Amino acid sequence: MKFLFDEMLKRTASWCRIFGLDVEFLPGKTDSALLEYAETNKLVFVTRDVELAERCAKHGVTRIFVTSDDREEQIAQIVRETGARLSFPDETRCPDCNGMLAVADRASVEGDVPEKVAERNERFWRCTACKKVYWEGGHWKNITRVYEKVKALLA
Repeated sequence: MKFLFDEMLKRTASWCRIFGLDVEFLPGKTDSALLEYAETNKLVFVTRDVELAERCAKHGVTRIFVTSDDREEQIAQIVRETGARLSFPDETRCPDCNGMLAVADRASVEGDVPEKVAERNERFWRCTACKKVYWEGGHWKNITRVYEKVKALLA
């Protein structure tokens, strides 16, 4: 299942990628262009725009009208309404480009991360598309906390 998020949900799109969902995000496009793209590519359109959600319905585009301002509730609603499966941390995607993250060893990331990061960390992931490197830094606790809250909302 693939998703297209509108600009109102850019941060939620990044979080959904981290949790393994296949999410496209096309900044700067008009609503009409986004609607056409979703229709052509059979994507689930995720929006907070009432009018745009109604236009999706008229065109037969599967859509989710996100109702909450809370990030975790937004993600839980998307999963609940689509039956999508969260795959964090086993299969995750780059929050920037949506590429799949692959496990990388320390030797392969040296020179791409600060020296102290390479020394302090054992686990690394590299985006197969943009080549950005990720590790279990200070942000890891926050990601895990958000993930656990989403899972609790879905229980």
